[in-house]
Amino acid sequence: MATEEEIRAEVEELGRLSDAQEVLLYNIALRQEELGREPTNMLLERMEANADLQALIERELLTYQLYDHGGAGAHKVVNLIVTLKGVRYCIIFGDEIVEKRNFDAAGMRKH
Repeated sequence: MATEEEIRAEVEELGRLSDAQEVLLYNIALRQEELGREPTNMLLERMEANADLQALIERELLTYQLYDHGGAGAHKVVNLIVTLKGVRYCIIFGDEIVEKRNFDAAGMRKH
């Protein structure tokens, strides 16, 4: 579990996430089940093809659970989960991330 100091040290070394990655991480964090919101599900193929999601997974800010019911033609679905490190990242940089979002907390377009 990464502390705030460890996250800041990683940011110092690797840099911050891109604006798109920060907004993506923040939006998924808002939807997490632990907060009484809906899970974020998508097809495995789409997740694997998304460079922003892959970068978040590599930096251990995001993880996922795979649901594979097998059978011919069955789709593999992932549930995206923001890690505690990811939640801490969102808290540390939250004020700046909120300004980058196109929608406010009520779902209204800001720009």
